[in-house]
Amino acid sequence: MIAEMSAAPARRGLAIAFALCGVATLLLLSSHPAGGGATLADILKHEAQNQRVDGLVHGGMVVVLTALIVCFVLLARLLGQGKVRVTTGLVSFCVGSGALMASMLLDGFATPAIAVRFAGVELPADLAIAKTSLILLGTVIRFLMPMGLLFQAVAMLAFSAVIVTGAGLRRIIGVFGVAAALSIVGATLAVPAPMAGHVMLGCILLLAIWYLTLTPVLLDGRSWG
Repeated sequence: MIAEMSAAPARRGLAIAFALCGVATLLLLSSHPAGGGATLADILKHEAQNQRVDGLVHGGMVVVLTALIVCFVLLARLLGQGKVRVTTGLVSFCVGSGALMASMLLDGFATPAIAVRFAGVELPADLAIAKTSLILLGTVIRFLMPMGLLFQAVAMLAFSAVIVTGAGLRRIIGVFGVAAALSIVGATLAVPAPMAGHVMLGCILLLAIWYLTLTPVLLDGRSWG
């Protein structure tokens, strides 16, 4: 199977897939609606108005993460899935993707649906239900998102630890992957609460750039050993 994946057409196809996933992630990030509203009523109105965009952005991220799982399974075969670091990277990426998908579904679909349900209501009892629901969803997302990013950072670190053993461009990209992974871990664990949203988006940006850097690694025709 490794020999089969080492064929030039297979490598090119996988390189293109990683590039497309990286570009798609960047485009979805740029389309992510900004938060808005100082009061609960304003937040409900803002979330309701952006329901379709939220669904497209977060649903698109779920699709991209699904495609990336396939890509990393193929990359693991190419690198040698019997290696502990490769297996660790693959499992970590899948676990991280699952946590991020759950976060995307809650943030992109459940939250706007609740906002639509309660947008425009004025009764204190209804607003209290809406507030409680949003707090609950926000709390769960606040755990799922960093957890998903931490697992994906472990995956980036594990795969990069294999790639960095190569020569030339592979080594440079491997070093970048290791540095980016450690940056994500540090940012996720040390970020102040008020800046959490921006830092999480920055971490996803780093991951998207890493996907793009895997393209030249795969186009390198030298043997992986």
